[in-house]
Amino acid sequence: MSTVVEANLLAVDLPAEPRSASRARRAVLDALSGIAVDKDAVGVVVSEAVTNAVVHAYREQEVPGLVHVSACLDDHGVEVAVDDDGMGMRARADSPGVGLGLPLMGDLADRVDILSRGPGTRIAAFFSLMGPAGPHGRPLTRHVTGRAERRTAALVN
Repeated sequence: MSTVVEANLLAVDLPAEPRSASRARRAVLDALSGIAVDKDAVGVVVSEAVTNAVVHAYREQEVPGLVHVSACLDDHGVEVAVDDDGMGMRARADSPGVGLGLPLMGDLADRVDILSRGPGTRIAAFFSLMGPAGPHGRPLTRHVTGRAERRTAALVN
């Protein structure tokens, strides 16, 4: 029986304002110092998730609320979560649909879970730890889909 060791690396509350995206990214990347994970991907996902909270969560309030950013590590990888206490995910009359942020996060992270609750939204992204040879040292499944399939096809062709 194996035990999973978990460590909380970061928990910070930031105001839901534009400069919080870069502050959150720096805080998370500092917390991940020395951890073998794709920090470039983590940085982009954190920036996108915080930006979504800033732009969408508190849009009907005069005074914006907070964005809660956390990161934890276990034996398998890192989970970075961005929570807000805003209005949850709702369709916007002034928007043509899903933007680029959520699909981009889905492409960069190994898994993204989105929970829209009343009030608020939680975006949690999981990043696997890298193997000894970097991201290419990760074990690969035999059946892959989506982005991983496109990458494999590009490498084989």
